[in-house]
Amino acid sequence: MTLDVLSRAKESLTTERLKSLYELIGLMNSVYQLPELLEFVMDRALSLTRGRRGLLMLNDDNDHQLQHIAVKRGPDLDDQHVEKALNIVSTTVIKDVLDKGEPRLIMDLPGEPRYEGLTSLATAKFKNVRSVLAVPLKLDQELVGLIYIDHPQQSIFGQADLDFLSAFASQAALAIHRAQAHQRQLDELTLLNRLSRSVVEVLDLDEVLTRIVHEATQMLHVETGSVLLLEPRDSSLYFATSISNGKRIDIPTRLRSDEGLAGWVVTTGETVCISDVTRDSRWFGEVEGGFITRSLLAVPLQSERRRLGVLQILNKKSPSGFSRSDEALLAAFAASSTIAIENARLYEEASQARRLRALNQIALALSKTLDFNKILSIGLEKTLSELNAEAGAIHLVSLHPQTESLASHITRSLKPHPLLKRKHKKALIELSNRLLAQHETGPWVINDPTQAEVQVPGAVAIALASIEAGDKLAGSLAVISTTARPFSKEAIHLLTGIAHVIGLAVQNATHYSQMQAKTLHLTYLNEIGSALTSSLELDRVLRVNIEGVNSVLKTERTSVFLIDDETNELVLRYTNEGDADIRLSYPWQGIAGWVAAHDEPALVNDTLADPRHSREVAAQTGYQTRSLLCVPLKVNGEVIGVVEALNRIDGQEFSSQDLKLIIEFTQWAAIAIHNARLFDQLVQAYQHLADEQRRRITAETRGAMAAVILDMAHTMNNIVGAVRVWALTLEQHPLSAPQAPIYKKLISQIRENAEEAIDLIHRLRDPLEPPELGPTDVYLCLDEAIQSCWQPGNIAIDKDYRAALPPVKANAHCLQAVFHNLLSNAIQAIAETGGRVGIVTRITRRQQVEITISDNGPGIPPELKLDIFKPGVSTKSGLGFGLWLVETFIHQFEGSISFTTSEEGTIFTVLLHPWQDKSLDSTIGETV
Repeated sequence: MTLDVLSRAKESLTTERLKSLYELIGLMNSVYQLPELLEFVMDRALSLTRGRRGLLMLNDDNDHQLQHIAVKRGPDLDDQHVEKALNIVSTTVIKDVLDKGEPRLIMDLPGEPRYEGLTSLATAKFKNVRSVLAVPLKLDQELVGLIYIDHPQQSIFGQADLDFLSAFASQAALAIHRAQAHQRQLDELTLLNRLSRSVVEVLDLDEVLTRIVHEATQMLHVETGSVLLLEPRDSSLYFATSISNGKRIDIPTRLRSDEGLAGWVVTTGETVCISDVTRDSRWFGEVEGGFITRSLLAVPLQSERRRLGVLQILNKKSPSGFSRSDEALLAAFAASSTIAIENARLYEEASQARRLRALNQIALALSKTLDFNKILSIGLEKTLSELNAEAGAIHLVSLHPQTESLASHITRSLKPHPLLKRKHKKALIELSNRLLAQHETGPWVINDPTQAEVQVPGAVAIALASIEAGDKLAGSLAVISTTARPFSKEAIHLLTGIAHVIGLAVQNATHYSQMQAKTLHLTYLNEIGSALTSSLELDRVLRVNIEGVNSVLKTERTSVFLIDDETNELVLRYTNEGDADIRLSYPWQGIAGWVAAHDEPALVNDTLADPRHSREVAAQTGYQTRSLLCVPLKVNGEVIGVVEALNRIDGQEFSSQDLKLIIEFTQWAAIAIHNARLFDQLVQAYQHLADEQRRRITAETRGAMAAVILDMAHTMNNIVGAVRVWALTLEQHPLSAPQAPIYKKLISQIRENAEEAIDLIHRLRDPLEPPELGPTDVYLCLDEAIQSCWQPGNIAIDKDYRAALPPVKANAHCLQAVFHNLLSNAIQAIAETGGRVGIVTRITRRQQVEITISDNGPGIPPELKLDIFKPGVSTKSGLGFGLWLVETFIHQFEGSISFTTSEEGTIFTVLLHPWQDKSLDSTIGETV
């Protein structure tokens, strides 16, 4: 704007208009919300020019054409009227302002000479327009927009209005440009944030690359774009994804890392922006047929750790080409894209790890069985679960005609209807047969079943992978999807891997089918071995041995010969019929004797033709042997007997494989028989020791009793002597009334001494008679013992019953006597001084019942500690039977007693076994 124009504008501007200009300048520095600013400009322009209607139009950022009506004010300016007005006005005033870039003041539109022939009275009447003000919004030479104001009366606007509006428009253009730039930055940041989320929210690498190129081309309005990734193996650049005009294309060309503009970007790590690639020496040339590159913008895809590749876009649709803003926006987007690519690669590695983990889990599941049905069922269920498929099938063909179990098929149909199931099964078998007929080892993927030769009802996508057993095709694995999605590469890789795992399982099952008898024998052999070694009863071991050989080899009869260590005879110990006792003197005769003597196995399929065969043994057993297997029973290299298997049930001959099986079986049998014999010897030795122990205890008891009886005889002599004296006194005194009190006292003394004598006799007899043991309540015996004891007032008994105790193995009467003696001793130890007696019960870690009885008396004298449980030893007046009886009873209960003593008191500890039902033990033993 020239100085004379500004001077004229200043002269004509009113105070209000100057105020509006200053207000606009203030808004430029404070308001960045474009809609608010535009409304202010339009409203002030209308109010200060007294216009009736107005439009504020902005240019399009990409095409730079005034196609956007930002603000409209006035009557009859709804969308329909505005569209009609633009269609007519754009051919007159607005077009003139845009073409010339100058403001226009129209006093009377129909009579304006400049638009003569372009307008008419009808047009003016229709538009109801006479006066017009139109001013461009320009920043330097760049067209920002246009302010259009009209009025139905002529000559409403003057030059002063035009000058004001022009000055107002120049300030408004600057403010709008700044607000647009601010809004553009916000839009770009919002768009960048949205696009970054778009590429980061997916983890499939192919999908990530596609989104990167698609979003970049849409964001910057270009014709095509590509992502070139760096191949680590040879440092070449390959087109990972390319999109042209919204469609994905494949470009097979590879570039060296230093070749072309893309190579320069990935080498230097810098952005390149070229408006005409033909003038740049780094341009490699066209790689896409039929496409001409004009402009290019390429940014590196790189992280702090490594370079990944290049993101490039071609041919900006705007004639002005790429801008600095485009460079910054694409570079920022490339940073997010780099993160997305690295995340996708990490996810791909994780997916591979998951795939390997899934294959490992399936392999583990399949390795647990050799049954075809389980292999097919588990394999199919795992496949459908891992691939999220709705239906599928495994089809196996017979690799060996003689093995019918290998040819099999299992299907999980889309629908439970029987007819559909049959259709699915038939279609999948036909697809599998075609796959096998072509000897195709790669997967088949049918993402459009309508084009397939074999129709599968309800299927949207089908994938098949061949199952190989060894070097042969054994069948196929098929999965079906009912959703409108193709199977991904990862899914196909996983399907192929699962088919391979199933193939290995099928191969193992094939071997199993070929050697089913052997495997069955070995499995049963292990079970028989466990059964043999689980028992220590010789008869049971021999019986299990016979049954095991008969089952493994399918024989009619099995015999076990054992060497008698005392007589050196080979004894036929057990047969199918049970116990036997046929003895062969040394040197042993027959095939069994030869095997035992030579420590070698024998396989004889014609016993009558074998010179080692003994007809004497056959005559004794009454059994006709046609063929036999005989192997030695050995333990630690020493032969302890032989096992003979006689006559196969099916009449066939024995084979070398049968001989190997029975040799392996007899290894278990020899160990079990040897263990059983050792156990019998141990039982006998234990019984002998037990008898000796009982005899020793009896002898010691009798010796101790002899010593005690001497003391008792002396005591009894005194007691009986006193009784005799009292009786003589009664005889010599006449029974008169004055003497009655004396007689009563004498009679009472006689009774007391007699009862004491009887009690001594009972106490002497009880430990010599074994008590009858049974389940005994500890607490009941303790309580009864406490009630029977003398308890002075200066003594307190503390009971600490810590747990519910099980019944113990004891005799209730004897156990009460044990507690009575221990409690009485404790009370007598503190009777003079007073104190406390403690009773504590608990269950030990070995599940024994523990009872402790303690006192805080002076303790047991040191000289009596070693002999405290011997009869006749006492710390107080008495015969010293109490603790001897206690120990005797507890030993009869198979328990134990111990004590600790000090100057602070004495503690006796009793350990007893919980009662166990012998009938239950016997039942458990027979079961084992």
